[in-house]
Amino acid sequence: MKKQLFVMAVILAMCVVAKAQSPSKRKVLPKTKVERESKVSAKNTTSIRAYGKGDQLLNIGIGIGSPFFGSGYAASLPVNPSISFEKGITDEISVGGQLAYASSKYDLNTAGANYSFKQNAFYIGARGSYHFNELLKLAPKFDVYGGASLGYVIASVSNSEGFNGATGSGVGFGLFAGGKYYLSNHTALFTELGYQSLALLNVGVAFKL
Repeated sequence: MKKQLFVMAVILAMCVVAKAQSPSKRKVLPKTKVERESKVSAKNTTSIRAYGKGDQLLNIGIGIGSPFFGSGYAASLPVNPSISFEKGITDEISVGGQLAYASSKYDLNTAGANYSFKQNAFYIGARGSYHFNELLKLAPKFDVYGGASLGYVIASVSNSEGFNGATGSGVGFGLFAGGKYYLSNHTALFTELGYQSLALLNVGVAFKL
């Protein structure tokens, strides 16, 4: 009888020990690589928000195809650099300012005559955009917008005969449509099409500050 009780006690003790060890083993089991990557990917996706109220947006780009200069002119620079900044005042509207530069020249080479004429243009102005993300129910990585700009173009000219002066300055008005694709929550690639900032097409990198 004592032997049977001893055997039963040993079996019961083994069961208690096995039950106590089983949960601890389950707790320390490492997560699989797929589970870890899935959670990281989901976190990164949900953290990206293309645009919202209070955002501060900085665009650094280059303009292509300036309509500011007349026919016969060739660009002194292959592209027109530009920079703009906007702040979100609502979840749909952002406002800010823009700077841009363009340069072009005209060369006349004939028998006995060599003449060159260069014109520079600086643009400074205000701009505002309406963001269609909520209206179009776009994915968080995309920002689609359209807007208008109003500013002033400061133009100057010079020629090969030593003349330098200011001419052709005036008010500059533009309309544009644009889009951004966010690579992360703070960095995006952007494209803007329309007549503004001395170019018909602007492309570059955007930063959310």
